[in-house]
Amino acid sequence: MKALGLFGVIAVAVTGCFSGSMAPSGADKEQAVGGAYYPPAPAMEESEGDTMKTAKPRAAPSRSRMAMDEAGPTAIMAPEELEEEPDDAVAGGEADDGGPELRQWFPESFLWQPLVETDESGTAMVDVRVPDTLTTWRVLALAHSQGGRQAGTVHTFDSRLPLYVDPVVPGWMYVGDRVLLPVQAVNTTDEAVDTVLEVSAVGALTGEGSVALRLPPRGSDVRRVALVAEGSGSGSVRAVLGDSDAAERQVPVKPAGRPVERTRGGTLSATRSFRIAGPEKADPVTQELSVWVFPGPLAVLQAEIERAASAAVTPWDAAYAFALASRLEQLSLMAGIEVDPKVARRLRVLAWQRVVRHSRSPDAGTAADLLAAMRDVEGHELAEELKKRLIRNVVSGQRGDGTWARQSSAPLQQVIVQTAFAARTLPDDEEGARLRASGALERYAREVKDSYTAAVVLASGVVDGDLRADLLKIVLDGVTETNGVHGVSVPKEARNAWGQRPPYAEVRAWTALALAEETDLDWRGDLVSDLMAGYDAGWGFGAGPADVIALEAVLILLPGLDREVEVVLTLDGNEVDRQQLDPAQPRVPAVLTGPPGARNPEIGLRVEPEVPGLAFVATLASWVPWSGEEQMAGVEVETEVERMKVGLDSTLTLRLSAPSGVALVVEQGLPAGATVDESSLASVGDALVDHQVFTDRVRLQTRAFRAGEVMEFPIQVRPAFAGRFQTLPLTLEATGRVGQRVFLRPVVWEVAPEVGALAVR
Repeated sequence: MKALGLFGVIAVAVTGCFSGSMAPSGADKEQAVGGAYYPPAPAMEESEGDTMKTAKPRAAPSRSRMAMDEAGPTAIMAPEELEEEPDDAVAGGEADDGGPELRQWFPESFLWQPLVETDESGTAMVDVRVPDTLTTWRVLALAHSQGGRQAGTVHTFDSRLPLYVDPVVPGWMYVGDRVLLPVQAVNTTDEAVDTVLEVSAVGALTGEGSVALRLPPRGSDVRRVALVAEGSGSGSVRAVLGDSDAAERQVPVKPAGRPVERTRGGTLSATRSFRIAGPEKADPVTQELSVWVFPGPLAVLQAEIERAASAAVTPWDAAYAFALASRLEQLSLMAGIEVDPKVARRLRVLAWQRVVRHSRSPDAGTAADLLAAMRDVEGHELAEELKKRLIRNVVSGQRGDGTWARQSSAPLQQVIVQTAFAARTLPDDEEGARLRASGALERYAREVKDSYTAAVVLASGVVDGDLRADLLKIVLDGVTETNGVHGVSVPKEARNAWGQRPPYAEVRAWTALALAEETDLDWRGDLVSDLMAGYDAGWGFGAGPADVIALEAVLILLPGLDREVEVVLTLDGNEVDRQQLDPAQPRVPAVLTGPPGARNPEIGLRVEPEVPGLAFVATLASWVPWSGEEQMAGVEVETEVERMKVGLDSTLTLRLSAPSGVALVVEQGLPAGATVDESSLASVGDALVDHQVFTDRVRLQTRAFRAGEVMEFPIQVRPAFAGRFQTLPLTLEATGRVGQRVFLRPVVWEVAPEVGALAVR
């Protein structure tokens, strides 16, 4: 390697090296963060029975000094201990009973330092605390000089104890789970050792045991202790090996049951107070309160880019994507925040291509859908020309009585909505068509009896006077108030412009636009925040073809943030969390959480300093017992599981049937540490469109079912722990049906230990 100049910059990463036969926990498999890796148990090599042999001796924890000399960067190790403890955890401490030092700092990432400047001699000192994990560490240093020349080096060092113990814990458990937890005791010396292994669990876990061990020279023993997850929260497992070593590992225990979420949304300028009642039979101790506060509409628009780019290419999808691309650029300029120009341009080009495709020979209804997205678009020459043609299409589709209709026969209420929607898409200079539409709506005003239809007509902008006042009263009568939060009701008999019962999100959007000019109603923003409460990255606002209306409501009624503020969460008047909201990061909401246990507390939110129009979404997540009646209409699911054993492959088979034309997305949960052989799904042929394997679940997406078809999906799984385990609920979602997601009781995994496993008595 060529020599570098004296002045240089080094990037340093320290990772753990691991190879062995003992499977790490599920949490250990996906913990590469920022170039660093939290290694699982120390390197082992399995021999007969439960005896384990160490791979190599290890050195004591150290701190590193990195030097860049004439041969390139070099790692200089010095056995010096730091005086300060890490901020986030204790890197070791005395046991309560005065026994061995307790190892309990096992961070998920260790060190990634991308910018280390050397001194005039080409040397840089990097002080780090080595975690309590016993393993081989690798120090990687990459350097470059001021002239741009590069070099690098790798250095390894070991951390070990003569005698040590390591409980191998799962990444998570559920309430009611039972695990036979493996605990390793290792002797790295050349002498046989007689000692005692003691294991105990506290917190959300219960169980304990003690056993006398004789560890051969350079040998080990693995014992298993039965633990039970009796409550949700955090559990810890402590293992003590005589007076030689002690280690403590944490295990999160999740609530079991059917998940139920209840949300409240609103605007936040000063202080808001409200309550969210949990469902019946829910245990308050397991409930989780989270509050998301959004800095403004730009956060929503940027979050929608990816979804809009991949959505199905219906006329309203094309219209929505075009509206999103146009408003994203405009709004980012207003907020003074730059968005990725490449991403914005790609969406704008793609959306425009889709708009052009659907505008070749559109009927009046399709032309209105496309115009709805182009109402406020300026500076786009091609769009301006297209708008003129689309306007002609809409005007030519108006019937002699001043109405528009997308079908030859439709209920009068639906015709009224279609007329108001079409009239709203026309510019003010189309006076003739708008006047005819106004006359038609006035003639049929007596037939407007529900708040949704009244809101669409009021938002059309073509009615005024007494009719406007009458419609406003109907709209306000449809607004509900619960615990200080305003919402709307969805009329049962109403149909939207596309012939469907309007989704809740569409009703909220039209109501918000209908009340946009009523400045004395300070709760109008609640309706827009309610829209954001229902927002989902998978299907957007959930308004279907009216998503472009929801987008418009958000942009009109939700102002952006122009300064840094702090948001404070209180429960029954007591502060429980505080987070900062930064307008320079419009995609990053403030996320506040409340501790579980309180029964229907008064939730308070305040902003310091006060600013207008932030949006918040509060969610209370609860779990209720399974009733056994959970199902999705027309869909049947059968789960068959082979006998399972630790370390051996078993097959879990899902059998699904659904109505013809319906495609399903299915998520099957996995216990911690289980691995999936994805090749087992290759035998299903074309039935499987896509699949993904995550740490805690397998996600399957089917093609559309044929009449009477039963699909069968074998999933080959290898469990890592023995015991009785629950998983995430079995989740079903019918593609194309907004909000059609159902949770079913998950299968219980009964996993037998391997032959010859020894227990802690």
